[in-house]
Amino acid sequence: MKIVGVKAYLVRPPKRQSWLSSTVIANPMSIHPKFYAQRSSWNGPGQAAVVVEIRTDDGVVGYGQGGGGPLAKEIVEHHLARFLLGEDPFSVELLWDQMYRGTLPYGGKGVAIHAISGVDLALWDVIGRAKQEPVWRLIGGRTKEKIPAYATGNDTALYKSRGFTRNKLAMPHGPIDGWEGMKKNVELIAKTRETLGPDGDIMLDCYMAWDVEYTLRMAELIEPYRVHWIEEVLPPEDYDGFAELRQKVRGTAIATGEHVYTRWGQLELLKRRAVDILQPDIHWVGGITEMKRVIALASAFNVPVIPHAGGTSAGGLAVIASSMACPMAEVVVVDNPDERAQLWLGLPKPENGYVVPPEGPGLGVEPNMDLLVD
Repeated sequence: MKIVGVKAYLVRPPKRQSWLSSTVIANPMSIHPKFYAQRSSWNGPGQAAVVVEIRTDDGVVGYGQGGGGPLAKEIVEHHLARFLLGEDPFSVELLWDQMYRGTLPYGGKGVAIHAISGVDLALWDVIGRAKQEPVWRLIGGRTKEKIPAYATGNDTALYKSRGFTRNKLAMPHGPIDGWEGMKKNVELIAKTRETLGPDGDIMLDCYMAWDVEYTLRMAELIEPYRVHWIEEVLPPEDYDGFAELRQKVRGTAIATGEHVYTRWGQLELLKRRAVDILQPDIHWVGGITEMKRVIALASAFNVPVIPHAGGTSAGGLAVIASSMACPMAEVVVVDNPDERAQLWLGLPKPENGYVVPPEGPGLGVEPNMDLLVD
């Protein structure tokens, strides 16, 4: 079997923005009034998804998702393809290494790794389809019958009605909002605790918007509400800041890794004892091949891995299902008519707070071609 075609598609923009882009959520641009109100005011093309298609001479076609938008599409079709065409798709380790080394002059992280992630996932999809086996079985087999899932979003009552007992909140306020913003954050957490009850889990997503001092003050204020973890409070490579927080914050875990690239970035967090929970994104960290390396590293430090948005990704579900070090999955709940929520046909929906990976061959899903742009 040889690779004969490599193509990348852009994803058609949604008809309406989701709450992730259109509501006030603390973020790294919150300090600039012009961009405070919503993330869509500053999001760029590099944050859009791409879908990679790999075709073989045996007629097997695989698909994988990466990030990086039109920039990643250019890299896939006009650079990475030279390492892939004519090669055996089963040589996934060799191909990953060549793509990584080949993009080092401009890569190592960011859009280049987004592009490699999409290719790697497509390769694994080809492998699974060729063997007529789900990818999760090929990379370790099932380690849990069903995966505990948590909902990300601020409509706690809705999620509870759907069976979720774990809820991660998008924090609306950061240091720029001062004491008033702190009080509003605490009010949201208190309301969530009341809705979930004493036994539910609450987590906080701070999206690179806080700083060390603000986080320490917030950690004291939220102590009565038993928050499971505080996530991505600092810029991704502020390793010393995360290490300080992990040392000083009591009763609440420190989580990060969503915007940290490859095993080398994740290893830095682990070596510095800067994290309690690691959260790489399979579409950005380097795909399944690199995610498995990250999970192996984390297990040596006894740090669990809970991939970012892993419950809404076929590749994420495959690694979570097949890894002892991955205890749960994140489900980002988007309830408006957002077309991107339907990008992958066959992706399982959570039931009663649990989700299972697809049983079909490969990643077990198909891209909705109506949403793809050549």
